[in-house]
Amino acid sequence: MAERSQLQLPCTFDNGRFARFVPFGDGREVIVRRGSERGFDYGLPQGEREVELAEERFTVTRYVALLSPPLARPGSPAIDPARFKPEVEVLRLPDAELMLPRQPDGFSDDEVAQIFAAVAFVPDESER
Repeated sequence: MAERSQLQLPCTFDNGRFARFVPFGDGREVIVRRGSERGFDYGLPQGEREVELAEERFTVTRYVALLSPPLARPGSPAIDPARFKPEVEVLRLPDAELMLPRQPDGFSDDEVAQIFAAVAFVPDESER
């Protein structure tokens, strides 16, 4: 029987293909994409690492996006350049992609480990 991944964290939205989770209740979100939502362009790959979940190894890829800053207006406060090169990590599972913001204002290494620990695999009821 096939398995489906579950993220056992507080969820604020889930339509089956796209979901938002707020693991620490502070507004930072983990985005989960399934089905036709998978394959999103996260930016330029910066490297990969492997993690072990439920005795299986999965790839986590770090991406940086290059965004255009708005035009600066005279007298406006300076814009933090890091906001226009956000970094995310994407965990690819057989049935889903989990996107976790890292920089700026994203999850720390310890928080990412806690989020990955909340991934569970359950029998896929849609296969019955």
